[in-house]
Amino acid sequence: MFFNSNQPLSSPSGKYEAIIEEYDDNGVKSYKLYIVDVMDDEDAKYTVDLIFRARDKNYVFWADAEDILWGYSGDVGTYFWVNEGGPWVKKTYADNQDGIVPQALKDARPNKYK
Repeated sequence: MFFNSNQPLSSPSGKYEAIIEEYDDNGVKSYKLYIVDVMDDEDAKYTVDLIFRARDKNYVFWADAEDILWGYSGDVGTYFWVNEGGPWVKKTYADNQDGIVPQALKDARPNKYK
């Protein structure tokens, strides 16, 4: 999914949604990314600790078959977030290249991901 602040992106299981909110970061149009547990009565919201600037090429995708959220920023690189039974954990693609890159990200950046 390309960035779209008007529509949440559902995970493969349907348990989570990625939500993108636009904001002003000292005069720079930017985006914050949240992961929401839609099954939680409290609407638990996890704030992803990565800022996406609007002027960069940005993508957010769920893994093809798992609830792993992938984020690509033309500024700071590729990250993914996994929930291992506790809070979401951020991992870098550079340090975990054995992670299975979603097909949508391969399609969006074919020269970077095989």
